Amino acid sequence: MAVDFNKPAHVLVVHGVQVGEDEGIQCDRQIRALIAGSLAANHIDRDFVVRSYLYENINDRAQAFHQALARAVTSGKPLAGRSLELVIDAVGDVVTAATNASTAGVIRQGLREELLKSYRAHHQLIVVAHSLGTIYALDVINELIQSPHYFKGDDRTSWPVQGYISMGSPLGLGLQFAGIQVFDKRQIHTLADARHSLFAWHNYYNPLDPIVSGSLFGKPVQSQGARGPVETRYGPSVQQASWLLRGHVVTSGDIWLLAHIAYWNDPSIGDRIVDMLWG
Repeated sequence: MAVDFNKPAHVLVVHGVQVGEDEGIQCDRQIRALIAGSLAANHIDRDFVVRSYLYENINDRAQAFHQALARAVTSGKPLAGRSLELVIDAVGDVVTAATNASTAGVIRQGLREELLKSYRAHHQLIVVAHSLGTIYALDVINELIQSPHYFKGDDRTSWPVQGYISMGSPLGLGLQFAGIQVFDKRQIHTLADARHSLFAWHNYYNPLDPIVSGSLFGKPVQSQGARGPVETRYGPSVQQASWLLRGHVVTSGDIWLLAHIAYWNDPSIGDRIVDMLWG
């Protein structure tokens, strides 16, 4: 198998913490709109496909017992019950990833298979991930780089992923919660035998995004230019592994959780994807 760069490009979007069900997630439409807008603004005509990897239903099944318990303890109080269910839904997603539970393994395996669909069909692929999804995406890309079947040095046709964009990522944090190490630093695996090629990782962050800063009350990230928490934490190891990590500061004018979801409407994300695929 090999990537054919003449075929339509693929973009795989990986969502973050969600409430509800897979059917309500529309991040693929948002990224598709950003790419289409960038292509139109630059008078470029290209074919592309945007897909989402949806795993909220997997998380929900893992949380079924706790959700049932929430309904039981709030019986007769529908508003309180619904509020508790939403909290369990959101917090449960984070705990699943942080504890590396079996559900996290199922999510990673599903993402790997979805990603390899494009490679098996010979399409180049960019992965775009948001929030908690950036952790799963980085894990799977790292796993594929370790495999002898893919990423064969400078032969980019052997790369299942041509580049990675993370948005609002907690990967720069090192936190402990209830004795659990949250967001452990991932080991960055080396792109073996690559003499001239670097794997591109572009990280977008808003200094007022609480998921980036770790401050739920909006204390901004103290950064130096485009060097934010992710770049500070991963920069040296990424460089040694033949990756190219670039930080991009987003100033949307939003604060707190609104800053965390504003990436989906940022035209610069679409411009970056277009540049990575056809620049």
